[in-house]
Amino acid sequence: MEKDELFIVQLRDCFTAGYTLPQYCIDNGIKKPLFVFEGKFLLFVWEIYVQFCYDKRIFPHFGVINAPATSINFSPDSTLLNPLNCYNISQINLRNHDKIFFLTSAKLNIELKNAIYLDKLVNQFIKKIYLEIPALHFLQRHPKVKLFLTKIPNNIERYIGGAEFCKTLTETGLLGVKIQNNTGGNIPIPLDKFGYTNQDVFNLIHVAIRGIKTNIDGSTFMIDTDKPLIKIQNGRRMTAYQPEKFLNKIFFVGPCHYLGSYAPFDKTIESFLQKMLNENNLPYRVENEGQTYSSRYQDIFYNLDNLNAQPGDIIFIWFKNWLTNNVPSVDFRDAFDPPHDYKEIFVDKSHVNELGYKILAEKYFKFLTENNFFRNVEFDYHMSPPAYHRYGIPPQFEGGGSKSFVNEELEAYKKTLREKKIQIGALVMNCNPFTLGHLHLVEYAAARVTKLYIFVVEEDKSEFPFADRIELVRQGVKNFSNVEVLPSGKFIISQQTFSGYFNKASLQDVQVDSSQDVEIFATEIAPTLGITIRFAGEEPKDNVTRQYNETMKEILPRHGVEFCEIPRKNFGDEPISASSVREALKAGDFDKIKNLVPETTLFYLRGRYSVTK
Repeated sequence: MEKDELFIVQLRDCFTAGYTLPQYCIDNGIKKPLFVFEGKFLLFVWEIYVQFCYDKRIFPHFGVINAPATSINFSPDSTLLNPLNCYNISQINLRNHDKIFFLTSAKLNIELKNAIYLDKLVNQFIKKIYLEIPALHFLQRHPKVKLFLTKIPNNIERYIGGAEFCKTLTETGLLGVKIQNNTGGNIPIPLDKFGYTNQDVFNLIHVAIRGIKTNIDGSTFMIDTDKPLIKIQNGRRMTAYQPEKFLNKIFFVGPCHYLGSYAPFDKTIESFLQKMLNENNLPYRVENEGQTYSSRYQDIFYNLDNLNAQPGDIIFIWFKNWLTNNVPSVDFRDAFDPPHDYKEIFVDKSHVNELGYKILAEKYFKFLTENNFFRNVEFDYHMSPPAYHRYGIPPQFEGGGSKSFVNEELEAYKKTLREKKIQIGALVMNCNPFTLGHLHLVEYAAARVTKLYIFVVEEDKSEFPFADRIELVRQGVKNFSNVEVLPSGKFIISQQTFSGYFNKASLQDVQVDSSQDVEIFATEIAPTLGITIRFAGEEPKDNVTRQYNETMKEILPRHGVEFCEIPRKNFGDEPISASSVREALKAGDFDKIKNLVPETTLFYLRGRYSVTK
């Protein structure tokens, strides 16, 4: 694909997202635009012409570089659109236009101060549609979240002699190939001084440029790994030193520098910052939301929209060092200036090592503390985002009219209806067998929702068969009028979605990945039944179940499902659990069992084990 064609694809992408050239002209005070193109891009120019025909706020002109004046009619019905009239550029007085857009890299052999060329136009569109508008929409939904766009040093050519020094470095992608093809001995690399082996560096390079997969919706995620230097869990890189208890979170959203490319997971900006927060008794948890985006700008804001951001949280976004006047920003491009030596920091033209990440973390910490952003500082986000609308045209201008299409009375009525939306909850339980602990969870959850679904794990890999387990649950909750018991099928805690659940005894010291199970529940099961909250019991002993709870806590809110962890019911000093019932069964201790299970379960157990007491 030629470069011009690639730019046009990117512009079309922005048009699809709702931002158009008429709106761009309005935003930038352009009243008399001229669009200059080559004949081979006529179809694209027709699309732009249609935008202006529907919008009607501005009347554009079109000039052709390499073709005679012509009139083109793509519409068989002339009542829909008038023909597009194009004039050879030599026939147009350029002084009559306040901006000349070149929809091609071809340029005229004259000096034009009011020209904007295709590459610059594309960058401005991308900045608007992938940066400013999504950020403003996010801030409108989360007005008490502090969000900053950031600039950081990402080009070695900023420094005197930087370009020459860069020539002595091997581009990181080629360095990975060089290491992989090496048959003996270590290859000198920019990270040698940190004591990493060639294999360590190869792993770091691999996660930075290749370790990604694509979701069905087109978004990307990183492949989970427990390699000592990498540490990726649930598609996100881990941050070291994270506290269990915290007041708020600090999120870093963006590509390579926030991901911590070419550095261990505990030497990223996030990990260094977390350590400083802990040392200063600041109750914040830092989350690494970095990804290997490359040019996939839309993924940055896909991940932003799916953050479970709470009032008081802080978000830093890095996006090609682009800022916008309408979103708060910070500029740390001087971070590696003297007395720092950039030659000790950069590993290639754009990327830095762990020393660079440490320096940047210190800049973020200083910025947050000096500006009191750890206190409840309120921002005034004065710029409201434009509404999404057909063709990117504000409703009051659609079809050339001036009447707003927003029915305020209807919107007020819809708000009252939303307030009456019922809460539907879910519990997923194995119940091997059903205990008073399970009953406590049901009582707690059923009291807080209008409708509660209990999914009983259907996979027959427990001591008690599924048919008995689900019947014990039904008998145990029959007095709850708002509770319905359902089998979990193959898509909720099954061999297919979370096989590790059925091998918990051997996985207590292992990091397990239950994200597939939770994603299916959040995106498929919950919307089908209208589930808005999922309950689960706290897990003080079982590490696998505890990790499952953590995964739910991380993923469910991104899809609009609340997660509620319920304190466990105790007998004596111990939480009631199915495993303690099974242990008592082995010992024949029914005196203990009757304190752990409902009457219905006790009756079943005595009958199954042929015991009468």
